[in-house]
Amino acid sequence: MFKRFQILMALILSLSLLTAVGCGTRSSLRGSIVGTIVDSQTGIGISGATVVTSPSTTTVLTDINGGFSIPDVEAGVYTLTAHASDYNSNSITVSVDSGTSATTNVVLVSTGGSFSRNILPIFTVNCAIAGCHNDNSAAASLRLNSYTNVLKGSKSGAVIYPYDASTSKVIKRIKGTETPRMPKDRSTLSTSDQSLIANWINGGARNN
Repeated sequence: MFKRFQILMALILSLSLLTAVGCGTRSSLRGSIVGTIVDSQTGIGISGATVVTSPSTTTVLTDINGGFSIPDVEAGVYTLTAHASDYNSNSITVSVDSGTSATTNVVLVSTGGSFSRNILPIFTVNCAIAGCHNDNSAAASLRLNSYTNVLKGSKSGAVIYPYDASTSKVIKRIKGTETPRMPKDRSTLSTSDQSLIANWINGGARNN
């Protein structure tokens, strides 16, 4: 009888251990959150953006392509919030299952754009390098190769009125509502580039 009791207890203990190990394995399965923070207008990834999860707060920065990865996340539902300079913050809800990776993108809307990051490259490629508005050949005395020169305008006066893109001469010229159209003798700026410049002006034409 005693031997049977020992065998029974051993079986019970074994089952208990197996159950405990099994539960521990299931509870230890954790997931991850990966994705990209992108500009709403260009669709380009935003580097250096801050990504924060809540609850169980974790903070990471996006890479040069706007990508991010948050590993070792417990299964559950999280609020993912992205912040970046010159952009409005945005939050989305993400569900993470055990042992899986949740992939998501967060779209941020520019608060006016960055002159150095968004606007100057457009002017440089289409206006300064093209030979019309640089230090050596400044048509109408307008140079579009630095913030100071852009705001200085041409011999006729300002070409940009901060907070008012609709009356800014540079917008009228790139849209072709005032002649000569800019860039002269070159392809019209893309709708995306036109929008970036207009948003930057409406946002105050800041040196950012």
